[in-house]
Amino acid sequence: MIALSLKKAGISGLAAAVILLFSQISVQAQSTLSQNQDGFNGEKMDGFMNMDPEKDSTVVERTVSKDYYQWTINTYTGLIEIIEPDTLHHSFHNVHLTEGMHGTYSHLGNMGAPRISRLYFEREQPQDFIFDAPYDFWIKNPDQFRFTDAKSPHVSIDYYKGGNRRTGEEHLKGYFAANFNKKTGIGFDLDYLLGRGRFENQSTSMFDARVYTYYRGDIYQMYVTVNRDNMKVTENGGIQDPRYVTNPEAMAEGRKSYSPEDIPFRLRYNWNNIKRNQALFNQELSISVTTSHTDSIGDTVYTFTDKKEYGKLAHTLEIGNLNRRYIFYQTWPGFYTRSFLKNDSVDIMRNFYLTNTLSLSLLEGSTKWAFAGFSAFARYEYKNYHMPDTLATGSEYMRRYSEGKFTLGAHLEKSQGDNLTFSADFESIVLGASLGDFRLSGQTDLKYRLLGKDAGLGAYAEISASDAPFYYASQHSTFAWWDSDFKKEFRTRFGGYVDIGQTGTRLQLDVENVANYVYLKNDAGAYINADNVTQPSYSISAAQHNGSIQILSASLQQNFILGPLHWDNNITYQLSGNKKIIPLPDLNVFSDLYLKFIYYKRLNLEIGANALYFTRYNAPGYCPAVGAFHIQNDGCIQEVGGYPLLTGYVNCSLRGVRFYIMYYHANDGQMSNRDSFMLPGYPAIPGMVKFGLSWTFFD
Repeated sequence: MIALSLKKAGISGLAAAVILLFSQISVQAQSTLSQNQDGFNGEKMDGFMNMDPEKDSTVVERTVSKDYYQWTINTYTGLIEIIEPDTLHHSFHNVHLTEGMHGTYSHLGNMGAPRISRLYFEREQPQDFIFDAPYDFWIKNPDQFRFTDAKSPHVSIDYYKGGNRRTGEEHLKGYFAANFNKKTGIGFDLDYLLGRGRFENQSTSMFDARVYTYYRGDIYQMYVTVNRDNMKVTENGGIQDPRYVTNPEAMAEGRKSYSPEDIPFRLRYNWNNIKRNQALFNQELSISVTTSHTDSIGDTVYTFTDKKEYGKLAHTLEIGNLNRRYIFYQTWPGFYTRSFLKNDSVDIMRNFYLTNTLSLSLLEGSTKWAFAGFSAFARYEYKNYHMPDTLATGSEYMRRYSEGKFTLGAHLEKSQGDNLTFSADFESIVLGASLGDFRLSGQTDLKYRLLGKDAGLGAYAEISASDAPFYYASQHSTFAWWDSDFKKEFRTRFGGYVDIGQTGTRLQLDVENVANYVYLKNDAGAYINADNVTQPSYSISAAQHNGSIQILSASLQQNFILGPLHWDNNITYQLSGNKKIIPLPDLNVFSDLYLKFIYYKRLNLEIGANALYFTRYNAPGYCPAVGAFHIQNDGCIQEVGGYPLLTGYVNCSLRGVRFYIMYYHANDGQMSNRDSFMLPGYPAIPGMVKFGLSWTFFD
């Protein structure tokens, strides 16, 4: 009866199931408590601890192990790297936010939309297939995938929902892990995201399916994972007139206001579609020595064997097929300045790659001289690219580019011990394309006790030279066309941190000098649209800065605690040596004020609010035709920032179940400053109620 009422009310089946589940939990809890009202004063029962009925002595209970651990595969050394499972309760309400755990990313105003970090040192170096970089919130490459070893079958489900069925957003994640025995396991991982969009023509739809298996014998180990991704993003080209957000009364001539769904945007019937098929196969052979000795007890002789593992020989195979297509059924005159292909052209970019890596590793502590682990590897990588081209007659075809390269490298790491750890890496391309590319890096960490709590110091340094990614150096498409011969980029980066647990302080300093920086720019100017508003046109190309640019970043994480009251702060100051080419906000602040306590010894609660703020700057623009961010054109600059975004939340954890409810962007329309744009032309998501749940099952 309840389910039928929920369905009539317009609530989806999955959401209805979640509501019914919590309703049932609430009813059962109330029923149990009503039997003994002293359960809340501790005279007869300890909160929820002793509310269970007495156990039947004739029933034999089965103990289910909840022990499990996860790891990833280092595709260079071929070794596994143990990682912590995602079970943290603190800040769980931020996990599904496209702007990141601490609000450091700017995006196009919808869940799963293209994003870029405002913090320079948080950005990853672009790969050859540059088109999936703006979706790093969602995608997982094979070397990022988590294998799971669970003693009992293990199922985890995450569900998130915001807004209503027409303009809301949903995110469903789940994985299953099981072991046949101590050596063999299987599992799968599903991830589905749907952002319908509060604004016009901005929906996102993303689906990832992944399966894996492994065998971990005493001598031979094998790991396999295969995934398929499909991402489809509607492009609206940005708002038609910023005043619909900054001054809606003026646009409505003082008679009414506009809802987000009624605000007009610049494009219709435009999509970016990305498909990714990838596979990883890793196998390892243990190098060990087995010794035996005998001993006698009385007249009985016993034989004992000892196995000592010294190293591993590993082989890693990666295969990937990446596709990106820009679909455009309608573009307004002036939006793009030039069309290089016919209107019915197929605007497709493809990248196929295959890599084989062979590595030999000496394990840390395997001998008295092995104070650190050491790995040497050799990698051959073959890549194939496709993109449109034209003949002298004007006929179109798909042009193919192929390249191969051979890389040698080494990795040194000391990870054992309670105090000092360090690592160093070196790799260089010695044959084939991008000959002479190299990267040399190292870092060290020192942990110690200070005033009874953990403290740490750390430092790192890196120097590298690299050719520009393929689709930065050359790109052919309907609305963007260039071929460039860039010099190598040279980067020198170093930094360090101080972490003081006693005061809740962490200070991080990063510095980089980059020479011959390659970037995307907009060569077009501006045009006046039908509403007499100046808007940017788009003609994107790649460029290289002939000189050096220095970037400085200082980040302070300062947490205060007073009983149940917590105040966490993340503040970053940045300085760019060339703000035109590498624009960065001077200040980025994320502050979280909350009460943290345990309700009746079982329910962990965080009740609070957080604020996101960054200073105004000439942020990168976004062009749908290339699906990437670029430097704004001088003829049409729009600054963003200077707007606080406030969110209130209740974050809970009960017996392994994590859930939250929040009101995102609580100050939407409530301030005199309504300039909520995170990127030029793209306002932040309007105020919305959001709910999330994570539940792990063992059997």
